[in-house]
Amino acid sequence: MVPRPARILCVGDDSDLLLTRCAVLGKAGYETRSATVSEAEILLRMERYDLVIVSAFLSLHERHRTVSGVGDGPVLVLNGLTLAPELLALVEARLACLKM
Repeated sequence: MVPRPARILCVGDDSDLLLTRCAVLGKAGYETRSATVSEAEILLRMERYDLVIVSAFLSLHERHRTVSGVGDGPVLVLNGLTLAPELLALVEARLACLKM
């Protein structure tokens, strides 16, 4: 049986950045979805994600809203511009920690 790909929700307010982030993660085999903070609040009430990635470019208030919406689920809050290799390494490390 082939394991299902990890489901990742990318939250931010820059649609181009979210599109690129999801494309990078999708190419690596993850199932991704992008959302604004408001959209994420709704999605997080209806669906489960293996990881929620929060953009560093959101305001502190928006980051807090998103993290609160995740509850006790796994979240990765980025700290600044995160290029593809670093993003993939962070995601892999975070998901590996969750499996332990």
